[in-house]
Amino acid sequence: MSLHNPHPFDVHIGQQLRLRRKLLGMSQSDLAKRVGLTFQQIQKYERGSNCVSARRLYEFAAVLHISPMYFFDEYGQDTLQHRLADYSTQAIHLVQDFTTISSPKIRNSIASLVREVTKRGGDLKKS
Repeated sequence: MSLHNPHPFDVHIGQQLRLRRKLLGMSQSDLAKRVGLTFQQIQKYERGSNCVSARRLYEFAAVLHISPMYFFDEYGQDTLQHRLADYSTQAIHLVQDFTTISSPKIRNSIASLVREVTKRGGDLKKS
C-alpha cells in the first residue's frame, strides 16, 4: 500500500485500538503515557497510517486489559463492534449505558423517546 492508503488490516487494528481505548474512557494521551509514546503516535496507529508491531500490540493489550488476539478478532467482518469504532465517544457511552438497563419497559421507553426526538428533528418542543 502507498503512504496515503493504509492497508485495511492496519486500519482494522487501529479501529480495535480506538474502540477499546474509548470503551475504557482513556484518552489518547493517557494511553500514550502508559506505553511510552506521544498522543500523535497513538493517532497514527488508530488511523492505520502506522503499522503496529507485535511488541507494541502486546503492550497495548496489557494496558487495555485484553488479549493481544482482540486486535485480530473479526477482521474482515462487519460487526456492531466495528461499526461502533466510527461513532463518537458520546455515542459509544450511550450504547454502553443503554445495554446495562435491565428493565425492558425502561429500555422501550428510552428507545421511544429517542425515536420521537429524531422524528422532530432533535427538538422536543415542536408540536
